[in-house]
Amino acid sequence: MAVRDVLPRHTRGYLWITFLVGIFMLMALSENGVFSRDSILPNPGAALARANQKPIETESRYNDVNVSMGYKEQAASTTTPILEYTTIPESPALKSAATSIPENPHADTKTAQKTFNGLDPKDVVILVKTGATSIWRRMPAHMSTTLGNPALTPNVVYYSDSPDNINGNPVIDVLANVSSTLKSSPDFELYTKSKEVASNNLYLESGSMEGDFYLPGGWRLDKYKFVPMFQHVSEYMPGKKWYVYMEDDNYFFWEMLYSWLGTLDHTKPLLIGSPAFRLGEDFAHGGSGFAISGQALKQSFGIEKDLASKFESYAQEQCCGDQVLSHVLHSKGVERYKDLDGGGWAALQSLPHWRIGFGTWNWCSPIMNIHKVHQSDISRLSVFQRDFYAREGIHARLRYKDIYLSLAKPNINAAEKSEWDNYATAKTFASSYDPDTSGETKKELSQKELEKKPWYSKESCRKACGEWEQCLSWKYADDNCALDHTAAMGQRIDAGIRMVSGWMLERIEKLEAGGCVPLDF
Repeated sequence: MAVRDVLPRHTRGYLWITFLVGIFMLMALSENGVFSRDSILPNPGAALARANQKPIETESRYNDVNVSMGYKEQAASTTTPILEYTTIPESPALKSAATSIPENPHADTKTAQKTFNGLDPKDVVILVKTGATSIWRRMPAHMSTTLGNPALTPNVVYYSDSPDNINGNPVIDVLANVSSTLKSSPDFELYTKSKEVASNNLYLESGSMEGDFYLPGGWRLDKYKFVPMFQHVSEYMPGKKWYVYMEDDNYFFWEMLYSWLGTLDHTKPLLIGSPAFRLGEDFAHGGSGFAISGQALKQSFGIEKDLASKFESYAQEQCCGDQVLSHVLHSKGVERYKDLDGGGWAALQSLPHWRIGFGTWNWCSPIMNIHKVHQSDISRLSVFQRDFYAREGIHARLRYKDIYLSLAKPNINAAEKSEWDNYATAKTFASSYDPDTSGETKKELSQKELEKKPWYSKESCRKACGEWEQCLSWKYADDNCALDHTAAMGQRIDAGIRMVSGWMLERIEKLEAGGCVPLDF
C-alpha cells in the first residue's frame, strides 16, 4: 500500500513542506560555516582561527583629516571593528571565482602612474560639496568610481549641510559653526527642517518610496558652504600643494587635472577655474570645479582663522557661494589665474556631455571634467575613462574629441531628428525681428523671397546652414531658425513644440579626420 493511500492529503503536504524547509536550512548553515566538515570533525587550523578572532580598527584613508571640525556632536568614529583571522588555506573555487572579476586598471601598481608632471596625488586635497537632499543620489556612485581609488584620490573631505556617513566615509556638517543669527534667517529653513526629518525617521529624497520626504531650497544653503569649507581644510589639512573644489554633480578626470596642475606653481597665490562674472567681479565658476594653490590658502584662511564669520553678512546679500569665496580670496591678494582664458582652451567647463558643442575651437583641447552628471552618467563616464586609458595608455591626454567620439557621435546618427533640441544658438533668425517682415521697414515679399529666409521652413534653415561654411548644426521650430559652428548631441524634447534638429555630417566627418598636435603638459 502506497504512503499516499495511508496519509491524508493535507498531512502529505505538510511533510513535503517540512522536508524542503529542512533542505534549505542545511544549505544555509553549510554556506555560513555552521554545518560543515570543520564543525563536525576536528580541525586544528579552523579552531586556531576562531580562537584568535579579535576586534581591530581599520586604518581610515582620511587619517590626516580631523572630521570633527571642533564639534563634539560630529565626532563620529572613522574606524570600523572587524575580525582578524589567521591565515588558512584559500578555497580553490573561491580563488577561481575571484580572478574572473574584471579589475580596475588603475589599481595595477606596476603600471599605474604615481605622479603627474611631478605632482603626487598625496599633495592634493579634494573638497566635495554635497547636500542633505542630494547626497544619496550621486555620492555612492562617486565613491565607487571617481573617488574610489586611493592611489588617485587619497585625501577627500566630504562637506554637507547635515552630518552623515557613507560606507565609513564621514560627511561633515560644514554649517554647524555658523552664527545663531545666520541660522535663524529664512535661508536656513531647510537646514533646520532636515534635522527634524532625520529625527522622524524619514528620508530626504524625492522618490515615490514609502518614507520619502523632499525638502526644496537646497540651493539657498549652498552659498554659505564655500567659505567654511576652506576655513576648515586650512586648519586641519594645511601644507598641501593644491586644494580642489568639486560639487557632487561634477565628474573629474583626475589624471588630466593633476597633469595640468603639475605644470603650475603652487607656491604662488593662484585660484584656477573657469571664468564667471557678477557685480563687476571676476570669479572661478563653482559648478565647473576649481583649484586653490597651497600658498593662496595659506595667505588667506591660514592667516585669518575667522574669515568665515567675517563674511557671513556679505554672503547673505549675494546669490552665489563661488562668487563669495572668490571675493574673500581677492581681499587677501588671491586672483583668478587668467593666462588660459580665451583661445578655445576650456579645460574646466560647465556643461553635461550632451550639451557640449564640439567644433574646431575645442576639438583638440584638453578636457578635465563633465558637469551636471546624473548617477548613470557617473557610471558611463567611469567606463569610458577606463576604456580610454586601456586603449591609449596611461600617459594619454583626454581631449574634447574623445568625448565626442565615444559619447556624442553614437547619438548623432542621422542628418536630422524630429522633436529634438541640439542647442544650436550661434546665429538665429525669426520673422518677428526680421527687418523685412516686421517694424517700420516691413516689406511685401514674394513667395520666392520668403523661401530664401532661414526662418521660413525647415528646408530653408538647413539650406542656410549649408551656405555658411562653418556651420555644423541647425535647428528649426515654428518660424525660428538657429545655426551653429559646433555640433552638440542634444536631447529629445516633449514640450509641445515642433522642433527639428540637424547636423552637417560630412563636415563633422572632415573634422574627425583631422589630427591634433601634442599638448604641452
